[in-house]
Amino acid sequence: MNFEKEFETLIVVLGKMKEQYIKFKETLVKQRTAIITNNLTELTDALNEIENINENINRLEARRAYNADILAHNAYLETKTIRDIVKAYPEFDGSKLETVSLELKKEVMAVKNMSASNSELLEISRSIIKETMKTIMTQNVDPRDRAWRTYGNSGAYSRTVRREPVHLVNRQG
Repeated sequence: MNFEKEFETLIVVLGKMKEQYIKFKETLVKQRTAIITNNLTELTDALNEIENINENINRLEARRAYNADILAHNAYLETKTIRDIVKAYPEFDGSKLETVSLELKKEVMAVKNMSASNSELLEISRSIIKETMKTIMTQNVDPRDRAWRTYGNSGAYSRTVRREPVHLVNRQG
C-alpha cells in the first residue's frame, strides 16, 4: 500500500472540505439576508443549498476518516489526530497537511458562529410572527365599542348600540 498517496489524498480531501465550508459560509450569508428581508423563496433556496453542501461534507468526512484510519493504523497510533499523523510520517510534507487542517478549523468555526447567529434570527422572526398572530387571533372586542357607551345615574354603563365581538380574521362587513 502506498502511504504517500494516502497522505496526499488526505490533504486533498481536507482542501475540498475547506472549499465546501467556504460555500457554506456564502450560503449562510444568503440565508441571513433572506431571513432579514423575509424572502421565503430565497430562504428555501438557501436551505436546499445547505442540505446539498452538508451531504458533500458528510461524504468528504467519511473519506477523511478512512484515510486517517489507514495512516494511523499503519503507524500503530491510537489517536487519529493530524498532529499525530504528521509526526508518524516525517518523510512526507506534514506542514502542508497542518496548514490545510488549520484553515479548515477556522472555516468550521466561522460556519458554526454564522449558523448560530442565523438560528437566533429565525427564532426572533418566529416570535414576532407568533405575537402578531396572537394579536390578530385574540382581538375579540371592537375598539369602537367605547364610543357607544352611555352611563346611567348609578355610574354603570350600557351600550346604546349592540355589537357582537369582532374577530379580525372573520370580520363581517
